[in-house]
Amino acid sequence: MHLERLRALLIITLIVLMFRFTVSENREGTNISWNYFINEMLSKGEVQRIEVVPESDIVEIYLHPGGTPHGQVNVTLLYTMRVANIDKFEEKLRAAEDELNIDEKERIPVSYKHPGFYGNDVISLIVTLVAVSMLWSIFRLIRVAGRAGGFNAFNQLKMARFTIVDGKSGKGIAKVPKGALLLGPPGCGKTLLAKAVATEAQVPFLAMAGSEFVEVIGGLGAARVRSLFREAQARAPCIVYIDEIDAVGKKRSTNISGFANAEEEQTLNQLLVEMDGMGTADHVIVLASTNRADVLDSALMRPGRLDRHIFIDLPTLQERREIFEQHLKGLKLIQDASFYSQHLAELTPGFSGADIANICNEAALHAAREGHKSIDTSNFEYAVERVIAGTAKRSKILSPEERKVVAFHESGHALVGWLLEHTEAVMKVSIAPRTNAALGFAQILPREQYLFTKEQLLERMCMALGGRVSEAITFNKVTTGAQDDLKKVTKIAYSMVKQYGMVPSIGQLSFPDVESAPGIGRRPFSQGLQQMMDHEAKVLVAQAYRRTEKLLLDNRDKLQTLSNALLEKEVINYDDIEALIGPPPYGPKKMIAPQSWLQAERDKQDTRDEEMPQQPPNHEEEEEPRLRPV
Repeated sequence: MHLERLRALLIITLIVLMFRFTVSENREGTNISWNYFINEMLSKGEVQRIEVVPESDIVEIYLHPGGTPHGQVNVTLLYTMRVANIDKFEEKLRAAEDELNIDEKERIPVSYKHPGFYGNDVISLIVTLVAVSMLWSIFRLIRVAGRAGGFNAFNQLKMARFTIVDGKSGKGIAKVPKGALLLGPPGCGKTLLAKAVATEAQVPFLAMAGSEFVEVIGGLGAARVRSLFREAQARAPCIVYIDEIDAVGKKRSTNISGFANAEEEQTLNQLLVEMDGMGTADHVIVLASTNRADVLDSALMRPGRLDRHIFIDLPTLQERREIFEQHLKGLKLIQDASFYSQHLAELTPGFSGADIANICNEAALHAAREGHKSIDTSNFEYAVERVIAGTAKRSKILSPEERKVVAFHESGHALVGWLLEHTEAVMKVSIAPRTNAALGFAQILPREQYLFTKEQLLERMCMALGGRVSEAITFNKVTTGAQDDLKKVTKIAYSMVKQYGMVPSIGQLSFPDVESAPGIGRRPFSQGLQQMMDHEAKVLVAQAYRRTEKLLLDNRDKLQTLSNALLEKEVINYDDIEALIGPPPYGPKKMIAPQSWLQAERDKQDTRDEEMPQQPPNHEEEEEPRLRPV
């Protein structure tokens, strides 16, 4: 928009300047000297009148029609002469006339003209106005370009393809949607998609955060909503984007116990009125995003307002591979980006786009910290491990007894997951303390699965209880290390009872989760049913515990073998587990072929030999068991 305006002003300026030069050439006469004026014009009576311009020290000499100065036929009637002292020109002219004995009645009339600041020419004013307009347009263009990366209201005016289907013109029978709501977990790219719309649009894009509407002062939020839509209607067709709309669009309370906020409800009511009051001819579309769609008011999400609900879920395997390739383009890698993307996508199920970007950045930081010139497999392995479990904290020294308990705890998780049918693949087990207060972790590879049976959920509970059961059967006592595991088991048990309807005594009933239920209200079930659900959840946990205990007692020698290997190496991976206790009884669980990673590891060794020849081999031999490729 600003470029087109600047281009139009530039064309107008050129046209005006050309017109001015043309007029000036017509008005400007031949320049002569004082002697030529006296000898060839004044003495021969050729001069009709003289006009003096004091501001420019120029004298304009007008001749009689048909005059022949210097014996030549007069071509032009206007001559100009520059005078050194313009104030004494008339006195000097009269003295010359006295010397030539010219009668006072025939003397030359002299007049003075003062053009003023802009002159008598209107073109000067026009040129000045056009120049000021050009400077203002350039300043506006610089401001918009400088704030192109910002995300503020009324400043991010981008251009994008915007199709209007107008029922009145007969070009279409469909009505333009009033709004669209982007839903999905955090980090999946809702705001990023809105920025892409702003970049690709060919209409103004007005962006504003939902928190900017929330104010303590009464009426200020509603006033900002009116101002936003007034600006949108003035710039129509355009797109209005409200980020984190849950800050202003929460459900209005229906009872006294809901603790209603009058200011928030007033702002929401004004937003509803503005969206509902716009007609199709206004050509204003509202785009909003949130990751808490459950708290939004139903009036805001009804057809006619935010009726298009676009769910942006966590990326699939193929989508993760494409996202990794996009983020790896700007990094210096030993192999091509496509070499790493597929394996990294398989290693990161359930990761969002923000998590993937964080892994790539962590790998680059680790490579720079270690002094590598290129990013290799070990850097990506470190990045995935850091995002999942945190970095290893070598300064936290465990006592031999605690280290042995952690080894048996993690071995219990790995062994149960290895022996059961519906559990995920165990990629790596470590007993190195982590910065997130974890004393060890078992990295598993979840499958791309969306439906679970009761048997699969029970085996997940068994795997989570493997650490606690391993401690109990080995040391005849338990520790506090299984707190996170017990939280997971409790959540799965209550989900099976209260939400999935997998317990016959409760029946096919489903109740909302207490954590996700907004507001304060009565429970949708009785106290007796609550006691029944608590009992059934305990029964499920007890069944899983007994099954896990029997499994570990039957394979106690394998548990001891894995624990000894962990105490010796501190980190073991899939290949080590398979070499120690044999393949899984229900078929191989591994979903990533290690050959390409091993090849990358060899390339890494060759590259590091060239980059850092001064590195002693002893350090490499010590670190090799901990950096074995997955």
